[in-house]
Amino acid sequence: MIRLGMIGTGKIVHMFAQATLKSGNYRLEAVCSRDKERGKAFAKEYGISQVTVSLEELAEMKDVDAVYIASPNSCHFSQSMMMLRGGKHVICEKPVVPSVRELQELLEEAKKHQVILMEAMRTAFDPGLKKLEELIPLIGPVRRATLEYGKYSSRYDAFLNGEILNAFNPSLANAAVMDIGVYAVYGLVRLFGKPEEIRGLNVKLSNGMEGIGTILARYPGMISEILYSKITDTIGESQIQGEKGNILVDMISEPSRITLKLRNQKEQVFRLTKDPNPLYEEAKVLASILENRDFQRAEWYQKQTAVQIGIIEEVRRQTGIVFHGEADTL
Repeated sequence: MIRLGMIGTGKIVHMFAQATLKSGNYRLEAVCSRDKERGKAFAKEYGISQVTVSLEELAEMKDVDAVYIASPNSCHFSQSMMMLRGGKHVICEKPVVPSVRELQELLEEAKKHQVILMEAMRTAFDPGLKKLEELIPLIGPVRRATLEYGKYSSRYDAFLNGEILNAFNPSLANAAVMDIGVYAVYGLVRLFGKPEEIRGLNVKLSNGMEGIGTILARYPGMISEILYSKITDTIGESQIQGEKGNILVDMISEPSRITLKLRNQKEQVFRLTKDPNPLYEEAKVLASILENRDFQRAEWYQKQTAVQIGIIEEVRRQTGIVFHGEADTL
């Protein structure tokens, strides 16, 4: 049973809290929120006994084994570092940090304290991705992969009306590639590994926030496009093209319908039955890793996270997405 502390009280935190309780592998011990009253309301809903506004207090709690972090991107590094130094396992929402350098610093700190750092990337634990790994060899040598994920943000209307909420505030290390593109980038890395070459293109909004973008990636004998957006919706499917056939995917972030079209054969449609909570599988796998202190399994995921972050970091370098304090390092 993992005794869990949580930073934040937003929608994703509620979803993760529900997933952890349903899994039966966690006990929610503490919540940290800048708004004490909001923290109390969250704690009451989930039977949490400890509420704090102090990150330092959370890091020092003896009855907390791990901390789930769902604060703005710009806070991930400092908060993760503080919790690791407090001897806590860390589950940090995607993207865990903006740079490979910061990831390596966190992993070194985790190793020093014999704890585990994991990125809460739901796609990494989704059964749909496992199904894709099984099907891809059937279509022969893959020549093209087009992965799309666009979602019109519920905060974009406010932006158009002159109100800049957190989701469109670049000072919080936000960008479309960080918030939306990261899912497709992870899918690419998981299915095909590290590309030989990448190119990034994007469109920025009036305040410098990236709204929509494209990543081109080259592999030996294969090319890929990643199309992502926070200001438009994806209607079509992602597609993987091989010499013997094609695979269509309804949503690369969490595939639920996968279509296999082999040449001269009847198409096959695979519909995946999953828990209604998209974070349930993630919560179960993370619990197994943390409970067993499975450093080897954690490292397998961490290596994928590093490649994912490296791709995004290079795209940001090429397209001029620079966050606070990075001017001389990116």
